[in-house]
Amino acid sequence: MTAFVALYLVTGLAALATAWLKGGHPERLGVVIWLAGWALALLVNDLRFGDLRWAVALLDLAAFAAYLWLALRYDRWWPLGVSACLLLSIAMHAAVLLTPEITPLAEASAQLGFGMLGVLIQAAGAFERWLAGEAPVSASAVWGRRQRAT
Repeated sequence: MTAFVALYLVTGLAALATAWLKGGHPERLGVVIWLAGWALALLVNDLRFGDLRWAVALLDLAAFAAYLWLALRYDRWWPLGVSACLLLSIAMHAAVLLTPEITPLAEASAQLGFGMLGVLIQAAGAFERWLAGEAPVSASAVWGRRQRAT
């Protein structure tokens, strides 16, 4: 594992944990979508059509649609940013299909860069929610338990 991949994994997990703990329902749904994409991509990463990882490209397309739905469903800015990162990732898949000179290392570097930007945008969305003074879902769940106990 290269240092860039390790940085992506550590940064990604920290950003997703921040979004889960400090975010609301849209942020948590975004974390679930991202983690599901990671898990499924590990399973289908080796399915190729030439140099194109077609199953991963379909997963990126599905994630793009899910984040676009989040952006239209909730009043949040960050799903549009994540959608843009996923659109760039889909464009990279298309570039691999259309340009045989792109090496697998170049594709992996681009995909990791877009992925890191995507998870950082998700964390920024949770941070913005915290700056706005909105309580995270985790705090309301604890408050609800305390309130029922009394």
